[in-house]
Amino acid sequence: MSRRRTTPRSARDFVVATLTEWGETSRLDDMRLCASELVTNAVLHGTPAGRLVLVRVGSFADRLLIEVHDAGDDVPAQCAPEESDIGGRGLLIVSTTADRWGVKERRGPGKCVWAAFDRAGSRGAPGSRDTGSESGTA
Repeated sequence: MSRRRTTPRSARDFVVATLTEWGETSRLDDMRLCASELVTNAVLHGTPAGRLVLVRVGSFADRLLIEVHDAGDDVPAQCAPEESDIGGRGLLIVSTTADRWGVKERRGPGKCVWAAFDRAGSRGAPGSRDTGSESGTA
């Protein structure tokens, strides 16, 4: 996806369409919200002008996963904004909505920020490796 003001909306639409196609709607609202926050952060802070944002959705035996790849070098960090601050809540929202989130290196420039959503009855280990996945990419 191109870096534009409309990129977060396009990412939300992609996540909803992919999960609906897969029949994975139990965490749809949570995943839509986190996709929006992660992509907004990538557009505002991570992706230099003229670069792209890659959004991936993964379906695994124990969880669903959203990945947002950007070309920026800065590692995002959750902060504690003041009540009067107009920004700074994106990763706070992700951390309270997703079961886990983190940042991982990627080949080439930039990073991947991810959010994982456990399937009912499972609790995956942070940083566990994914195998046998289906994935959608935008």
